Amino acid sequence: MAEEIPILTRSLTVGPLDEDEREILSRLPGLTATGAPAPAGQPGTTPDATVVLDGTTVRLGPAATAAVLELLGRLASGAAVTVSEQDRWLNTSQAARLAGVSNTYLRQLADRGEIPVTYRGTHRRIHPDDVLAWVRQRGSGEVGTPGTAEAAEYDSQDSPP
Repeated sequence: MAEEIPILTRSLTVGPLDEDEREILSRLPGLTATGAPAPAGQPGTTPDATVVLDGTTVRLGPAATAAVLELLGRLASGAAVTVSEQDRWLNTSQAARLAGVSNTYLRQLADRGEIPVTYRGTHRRIHPDDVLAWVRQRGSGEVGTPGTAEAAEYDSQDSPP
């Protein structure tokens, strides 16, 4: 697939925690004394993590457990932690391939406001969802030009890296 341009869209910084909160975190069996996540009992396994929020209990999967343990481990060690969301954005050439139109036509659509565009300096960046919405609105239902692998690859991916 064509190279994607990640842009941080939102972030939140927490910490450092006060000593009382750090002491509470130090009691968690999934963290080491240094605050780093402890290795699971068996190689290749992830510790069990269950979250209770307002009376609702949810057992986290391996990826969410690893992320939560990493976050808590860093907070327990006294670090301030920033959590941010990455979103994929395309340049005009990538967006044109996804839409199955020429680069010139896509730039004209962006200039007319038919496809939302964000500028990074003088460079246009377009969110893939906006391109796909334009394609659906256009009524063709086809994404990309015939034989274009980029569109199929984008549709098969459900989350940013």
